[in-house]
Amino acid sequence: MDLTALIDANGAAIVLGGTLLATVVGSGRRELGAACSGLIGLLRRPFSYDRARSEIAQDVEAIRHDGLLRGQPFRSSDSELASVSQALIHDRSLASLVEAHERFRRERTAHRREALRPIALAGEMAPVFGMAGTLFSLSQLQYDGTDNLVLMASVAMAILTTLYGLLLAHLVFNPLARLIERRGLREEADRQLLIDWLAKQLAGTIPPPKGAARLERVV
Repeated sequence: MDLTALIDANGAAIVLGGTLLATVVGSGRRELGAACSGLIGLLRRPFSYDRARSEIAQDVEAIRHDGLLRGQPFRSSDSELASVSQALIHDRSLASLVEAHERFRRERTAHRREALRPIALAGEMAPVFGMAGTLFSLSQLQYDGTDNLVLMASVAMAILTTLYGLLLAHLVFNPLARLIERRGLREEADRQLLIDWLAKQLAGTIPPPKGAARLERVV
């Protein structure tokens, strides 16, 4: 089997170039930026419940021992986790912790949706430009009965552009979109598990609301 027969620079340029151009034209700047960020994020180490918990375990134990009044924000490599702990310390309320977590979750979800749109669009456009390359190749057929090599080259390019479009969609763009979505959903599950663990660990450290002790003495 000659794999070099599957290589056609002109056909690849038509399919890939057309797909990327259509994706850029059909997407906003913010969506393209989110898509680039999402693709780069696949190269980073994913969020892990076990790793995040081990990072903040000592800080959580200090809050349980000393109370929230003397508590400090978590020393974590995850900026979001540090931010939700600041909300907890500042307001001395688990509700503030959960609210900050929910705000970050909504932002992550919106960012992930924006990132998926251009990639999904590219997955849709790749077969379209594969077919466009096929039509272009067929339109160049000029058979005069003397040069069979030219005819075969045009037919081969017509077939390969369709193949390129299908491979680009189903082996590149669609898998990338699913990978970003799966990693995002796994991160959401791990973060929620961590917040639930924090709420359970710190439930006994929350000081009573102002005036509660005075009300108990009056009663």
